[in-house]
Amino acid sequence: MNKTNKERTMSPKGFLHKATTKAAASASAFIAQHRAWLESGELKDATETILASVDNHSMMPTPALEEIKVIVLNHLIASEIRKGEESIEAQEAAPETSKNWIATIYNSKGEVVIRINAKGNEEELRQSFDLAQEADRWTDRRLFDSEPDCYGVIQHTSLLNKEGDAMAFTIMRNDAIGRILQAPKGAVMKGQAKSSGRLGFGVKCKEDRSVFSRG
Repeated sequence: MNKTNKERTMSPKGFLHKATTKAAASASAFIAQHRAWLESGELKDATETILASVDNHSMMPTPALEEIKVIVLNHLIASEIRKGEESIEAQEAAPETSKNWIATIYNSKGEVVIRINAKGNEEELRQSFDLAQEADRWTDRRLFDSEPDCYGVIQHTSLLNKEGDAMAFTIMRNDAIGRILQAPKGAVMKGQAKSSGRLGFGVKCKEDRSVFSRG
């Protein structure tokens, strides 16, 4: 049976990441590699003029790639704003949730960590829970699988602290790893007393001699 590796669909975030880390050697080769993606979907109208300029040699590949990166970044920002507005609208339209705690995983820049789920889609590491203990366990597991610079924040949806801010707790990755890797305690056994070879109540015996008269 032949197995075909399914290529991961390129996203604006993925393109920007690769353009920053892998395009230094050859902007021309990088544009050629990702040209099909640039010429399809929502970015087509914004990038086709720049790609045409590269083709007719009126623009060099390196400055062309920089302009394309700006276009992709602006598209990403606009998309994130649109998603945020849709999320707010959905929350306002949805009935109130009974879940009291929200757990979120952040990186060192204060950004919500993004992961690829089982369906190949990007999702934020953020989830709601009824109980704080559930949020604790979820946060520990996610931090265990995250990068070293990540940390978690568990926030209550209604309780406030004395400053008037939402009650929140920060969980560091090292602490989460320590809890997950903590070895279970062994069974407690009562030590057995060693025998001294003597009776417990300390009875001592000694020989006694009896003499009988022969008369």
